[in-house]
Parts: sequence; C-alpha cells; structure tokens
Amino acid sequence: MELNERKLKILKSIIDEYIDHGEPVGSKHLLQHGSFSLSSATIRNEMSDLEQMGYLDKPHASAGRVPSGSAYRLYVEELMKEYKQSTEQLDLLGELTRFKANEVDKIVTKARKIMSKMTNYASLTVEENVGECVVERFDALLISSSSMLLVMVMPDGSVNTKHINTGIAINDADVAIIKNALNFSLAGKPLGGVSLPEIMQLEEQFGALRSLVNPLLRIAYEAAAGSDGKSVEVDGITNLLAYPEFKNVERVKDLLGLLEPDSGNIKDLLPAVSNSSADSKLKVYIGDDDDASGLSDASIVFCSLPVGKKNTIFGILGPRRMDYKKATTALTRLSQTMQSLSDRADNTIDSIDNNGNLSQHTDDR
Repeated sequence: MELNERKLKILKSIIDEYIDHGEPVGSKHLLQHGSFSLSSATIRNEMSDLEQMGYLDKPHASAGRVPSGSAYRLYVEELMKEYKQSTEQLDLLGELTRFKANEVDKIVTKARKIMSKMTNYASLTVEENVGECVVERFDALLISSSSMLLVMVMPDGSVNTKHINTGIAINDADVAIIKNALNFSLAGKPLGGVSLPEIMQLEEQFGALRSLVNPLLRIAYEAAAGSDGKSVEVDGITNLLAYPEFKNVERVKDLLGLLEPDSGNIKDLLPAVSNSSADSKLKVYIGDDDDASGLSDASIVFCSLPVGKKNTIFGILGPRRMDYKKATTALTRLSQTMQSLSDRADNTIDSIDNNGNLSQHTDDR
C-alpha cells in the first residue's frame, strides 16, 4: 500500500487537528475544517488504509482516529512546516543577549524559563562536561590492606573523593605509586581524549597494580564529568497539568522520576544528544520509542549547545501530541542565540590576544 500525496495530506491534517484539540479526528471533521474536495467515504477509506499502515490508531469503535508514534515520527521528519514565532517570543530570546558571556548559570536558568514560556510545555536542562574533563591533582590514602581513598582536586578547587576496594593486597608504597603515576600521566589533561598508548604507559607505571588502571580511569572521568549526584533542572511542570494526558498528578510524578540522572532512560537519552553531529543537533523522542521506553504519553525534544566551557542539554517536555513545530523552532532559535553569545565571547578573546593585553577579563562585554 502506497503512502501517496493524498494520504500524506490527510495524515498531516489529522495530526495538526489532534495536536490543536486533543480529540480523535473523524472524516466529517476533516471535511468541515480541512481543504479537501473529497467525499466522506473516500476520506474514511484513506483513513482506514492509514490505520492498516500503522499511522493511525482508533481508540474507540465509534470514534475518529488519533496519530500513532510512527505518524508523529513521519510528521517531525517530513510533514511539519516551520513555526512562525511572534515578536513577543523573539523578544524573550533577545533577553539572553543582555547577559555577560561569563554568566553561565544565569544564562542557562533564564533560557530554560524562556523555553517553557515560549512553548507552554515543561523545559529542562542538563549540564555536562564535554572533552575537557580534567582532574587538576590526585592524592591517595591507604585505608586497609585492600582499599584506598582516591582524592581528586578539580580545576574549580572542589574535591571529589572515592572509596575504592582494590580486590588485591596493597600497602603505603603501592598507594604512593598509584598517586604519582596518576599525577604524572593524567593530572591537568582532558580525560576524554586519553589514548591507548597513554593507557599502556600508565599500566607500565602501575606495574603489578596494572589491573587498577581502567577502573581508576573510569572513576576519574566520572568525577571530572560531574556525573555523580547531578540532577536535571526542570521549569514549567505546572504547564503540563493543562493537558488531559497529565491530569493525573501521579503520572507527572512518574514522568519526572524518569528524568533523574540515575534513571536508565535519561542515561540512554543523553549520550545520543551529546554525541549528535553539528548539523543534527535536535533529537526528538516520541512516546514509547524503543530508545525512550517509559515516556508513555510524553515526548521530549533535546538539543546540546555550548555554554561557556561546557555543553548544556536543553529539552522541551510535553505530551506526545506536542506542537513539534513550536518546540523545534524554539530550540533552533535558542541554538542560534547561544551560538551568537559564544561567538561574541570568542571574538572578544581573539581581540585581546591580538592586542597582547591578557590582563582584561575577556568574558565581560
């Protein structure tokens, strides 16, 4: 069965109507509100075909149809048109340019609130270190004959400690070897780019303790990336209560639980976003996608943007029938604004470098 131009037009009309009103769409409604010069019987036949093809669901025997996950995916990738933002919405984004480039936390918080206000959905942010995951200095203390405390001092002066059960017998001399080798090979270097030859060199320095190299590398990287204890920041949750899908407060609580960093879902989602290429920054998860199981009636649109020295993941969370045009356009415009802020900071730095005046604060306008 072919998904021809007529079927695509009918499918798009059904999706648009369902996004706007949240009610199953029937053939009579399409005739009254769509621009179709077709009979009701013809539209019903086409809708029946679309149902057989997996693009429409029929929730009740006498009801109209609602889009399936496959329909939304097709809509996002091929059918939807660009959303035209209002002057008021563009002005909201313009407020970000009033911040200084080094006011990272304020920019992220403000951008999150703006996304929620622009879309009438919930918005979320997750900050993550990319590439420049660095431990400034390592220290280590013997705790018992088979355990040690690894101390990691971060570039901002914060300290991260990890109690490590080595599984092998160690003594003070062994702990000193570990500390010195880590400082010599890893301190002050981006851990995300440690090469195989560097790991082999580190194993040589560890000697009989070489089995500890990979576990310690993983622990150091996680500490530098700030993955332990990090929470997702969310704004506009009350916006979701306006949609029938989230009238049940318990459903909203369950949804928020999926966004905790320790949840398997968020761990599965975030790598796909942060590793996306520069020409494909937006990622859309629709309902019960295979890679977004548990989201049920919700969808999330993500993008990963540079803010200061980190990448920050910005997301818009709404019902599965969210206005994807509005959400994707909002994040695209945000991406352009954040890139402009980043370019402004880079241009300031370049200017100061060219003048040889390194004492000025380059992030200040």
